[in-house]
Amino acid sequence: MAQVTISGTIKVVGQTQQVSEKFSKRELVVTEQGGQYPQMIPIEFKQDKTGLLEGYKPGDEVTVTCFVNGREWTGKDGVTKYFLSLAGNRIERSGAGAGASGSGAAQVAPAPTMADMPPISADGEDDLPF
Repeated sequence: MAQVTISGTIKVVGQTQQVSEKFSKRELVVTEQGGQYPQMIPIEFKQDKTGLLEGYKPGDEVTVTCFVNGREWTGKDGVTKYFLSLAGNRIERSGAGAGASGSGAAQVAPAPTMADMPPISADGEDDLPF
């Protein structure tokens, strides 16, 4: 699983959604200014990672480290589709506002480990061939 770093300005910090009894998620949208047009990049923080977004608000300059997840899904109609998602693992303030959180220091998650890898799906099933 590839890991990427995205830097930009927070556009949206979503509310935590309790998808099931054992699964919760929270969406963050970061605006990245690289290229000809600004990119609005949605990143999902799952399970215990949802708390990392506390204290962040739209307009904050951040750097987010996330895992790139790709999935294949075949519908009942036999059509195969491919999905790409970014699973947030770490967030920290960047730019002129770095270190300007309420406690005087940026929230920093510990370095990722294998235990931090996002779950395959909410029901634990994995249909990938590898």
